[in-house]
Amino acid sequence: MSAIPVAVQPVPMGRSVRIGLIAGAVSVYLCAVGIVGGFEGRNVVTGVVRLGRAMLILVAVAAGYALARPRRDESGQLIRTPLGSAVAGGATAGAVTGAALGALLLFIDNVEQGVFVALGRGLAELLSLGQSAPVGALLLVIGTAALGAIGGGLALLPATLRRPLLVGVAAVIGMSLAEPLLSPIFSELNLESGWLFESGGLAVTGAVVVFLVAAGISYLRAREGTAVRDRLARLPTAGLTSLRIVGVLVVLAILAVLPLLVGGFVSLVLTFVGLYVLLGLGLNIVVGYAGLLDLGYVAFFAVGAYTTAVLTSTESFLVTDEATRFAEAGAMGFWLALPIVVVVAVIIGLLIGAPVLRLRGDYLAIVTLGFGEIVRTLVLSDWLSPWLGGAQGVIQIPPVPPEAADFRDPQRLYYLILFFSLVAAYISYRLADSRVGRAWAAMREDEPVAEAMGVSVIKYKLLAFAMGAAIGCLGGAFFATLLGSIFPASFSLQVSINVLAVLVLGGMGSIPGVLVGSFVLVGLPELLREFREFRLLIFGAVLVAIMILKPEGLLPNVRRRRELHVEELEEEQYERRVGDEETGAPVLKASPNPEPPS
Repeated sequence: MSAIPVAVQPVPMGRSVRIGLIAGAVSVYLCAVGIVGGFEGRNVVTGVVRLGRAMLILVAVAAGYALARPRRDESGQLIRTPLGSAVAGGATAGAVTGAALGALLLFIDNVEQGVFVALGRGLAELLSLGQSAPVGALLLVIGTAALGAIGGGLALLPATLRRPLLVGVAAVIGMSLAEPLLSPIFSELNLESGWLFESGGLAVTGAVVVFLVAAGISYLRAREGTAVRDRLARLPTAGLTSLRIVGVLVVLAILAVLPLLVGGFVSLVLTFVGLYVLLGLGLNIVVGYAGLLDLGYVAFFAVGAYTTAVLTSTESFLVTDEATRFAEAGAMGFWLALPIVVVVAVIIGLLIGAPVLRLRGDYLAIVTLGFGEIVRTLVLSDWLSPWLGGAQGVIQIPPVPPEAADFRDPQRLYYLILFFSLVAAYISYRLADSRVGRAWAAMREDEPVAEAMGVSVIKYKLLAFAMGAAIGCLGGAFFATLLGSIFPASFSLQVSINVLAVLVLGGMGSIPGVLVGSFVLVGLPELLREFREFRLLIFGAVLVAIMILKPEGLLPNVRRRRELHVEELEEEQYERRVGDEETGAPVLKASPNPEPPS
């Protein structure tokens, strides 16, 4: 590894002001749309800090941190900031942030409330800290300057200290938000939770314990992580396999007992997460394995739901006998209908896949988007309304038999969806390393080359659409039995976007990534319903942050992660080489380490 050139430079004043203006704009925006005021009702640490103020604090600290952290210039040289300059620059950025908030406070104090309903007296009292507006504005500037200086100093700490501190703070905020989920678990287990939670947030004692535990684990992981990885690398294949099996069994045990601990509402949320896991696993075959960008995947979801409804509902057009109309099921029971549902979905998948065999990339995405809208339009049409119910949908869909099992209860249906999700995950896992999976990988990387090497592109494209449809339709089938009725509004384009976002967030081609992505994008917004008016805003911000900070996903596929970082490194080296050739500067080799050392 070549030595990395390092330079020490003070922070330019212009950069401090620019970052401060950006942080100030973010803070004002959070106040103006009502996020700060709305979140102020939730405690982070009861009696110490609330969530609304915590957000403004984090923005000011982040401004100083972003200003002082080590960075690279255009030539690849690593630039570090002296401690004094980092603290002074962070304080400047924080002061500019506070000045923006102070200007907002003075505006609220002197102008009648207009179209921004969030800019009221409640927000003014929050920003002014109970003082008059001019005094409050001055306190904001002083306080945010101190916070920015702390952020600047934090950025220069060694990584072995900085990361535990950041992990500890993140754990405190995360645990406080998880209070609605964790409190029922403590109650179900008859455990005392007063030391941990208090008034909807963390108690002071609980916050200290959570911070120390999270920071300690992060510190030990940083110190011992390399040694542990080396020991794992030296394990024989049989040992690694046994370790993976133990890990899978632990995860399965947690998933098995989870509904018994969290109660009915959280079990319902977990059930919806399971539905998106099924949809994500199906789309993962089409997009993650075969590289076919499908924006009309909701069509298979709708096919599964409507086929199940038509075959099992007592209000279906297939039910013509009045005696049958009052029976427990329509033309047939759920378990007899399920194979038919899969076959119908596979046929629809082949019909959708056949016209797009010659298309790739954006063209394929647009055409599949059109197919998804065609399916929704047909369901709504008067032509099919005698059979599919039109805008009125299909009702009276019975739950999954037997009746004694009461699968309408989310705590019971959860286990059924978990079983089928595990089956789908096993099928996906076996396909990934099979001859079919390697053919899909070749198609994804370079379709003409794969075809030239003998891969039947047509056959494997159709197989990808058929397999994705067969798994995705299961989500629609269980969705219909869970609700007992289905309507066309449930099968909009947003479903396809959500499932694709699950893959992008979790990691393309990664089975564990589908599980994590489904929980983050489906489970967390449902558990945080008190912030429901801001869910889409937070949803978009999370996606933007993930794409910038971790573009390969939270739990990426190993091959995908290597491909992405190798491509980025090659592009970076090429751009530097071209620039050096044009300027005549000596060539600097890029370090294989993607992050600057601390």
